[in-house]
Amino acid sequence: MKSTVNGLDSQSDNTNKQLAKVLSRLANTLNTNQTPAPNTNLRGTKAHIPNTFSGTEPNKLNNFLFQCRLYFRANPAQFNTDIAKINFAMTYLTGVAQDWFEVGLNQEEQGIL
Repeated sequence: MKSTVNGLDSQSDNTNKQLAKVLSRLANTLNTNQTPAPNTNLRGTKAHIPNTFSGTEPNKLNNFLFQCRLYFRANPAQFNTDIAKINFAMTYLTGVAQDWFEVGLNQEEQGIL
């Protein structure tokens, strides 16, 4: 029984480490200074909003980031600063991913960061 519990703890630790790595990558990607290409379509482009990202399936991170970038490119006037992009992307986080960013946001608002 003890070995089973230790095995589960080890799996949980590995999952948490993997999730932390993915969320760190998400934060770094959202913080990069990527200016979207200007939208040359005068009528505007109707872009699909990104799917939510919970962090429980780390392999979906690249797709989430790609969807965000597409949305930013389709709406460059709305996302002309990195903070606008980060705030938008954070609204599409759920679960553990949202919890992780919530801690950082709370610390920032309290002047801890």
